[in-house]
Amino acid sequence: MANVPFTNSDCGKTSGTTTPQGGALNPGDQVEINGSVDLSTCIVGNSNARVYSIYLINQSGFFNYVVNVLAQGPAGPFSGWLYLYFTDQTGDRYSLGLYSSAKQQHTVAYNSSQPGIVKIEWGDS
Repeated sequence: MANVPFTNSDCGKTSGTTTPQGGALNPGDQVEINGSVDLSTCIVGNSNARVYSIYLINQSGFFNYVVNVLAQGPAGPFSGWLYLYFTDQTGDRYSLGLYSSAKQQHTVAYNSSQPGIVKIEWGDS
């Protein structure tokens, strides 16, 4: 698995955008920010929501590609959601909403003629 460096200008903010610095996140690659694949201090949301890791895999079946996200949503009653958006090389955008405060694996499965991820966004809406 190759680590793909992403920009970090919104690191630590509860909403932001990050893009790869040298090319798309392709199947078999993992997101790296600030030299680390632990994203928990960078991609964060309200009420202790955070993303720990993001990687893209190729799989067989109905959907050819899966973004795997290890994350936890906001903690506490009425704390809302953490939303993640992934944009591929064709411009298609895929979303993932996190509400459970338990740290767990989440997935976004999709098909695309150009599956590389070129932008990741996060926020509470």
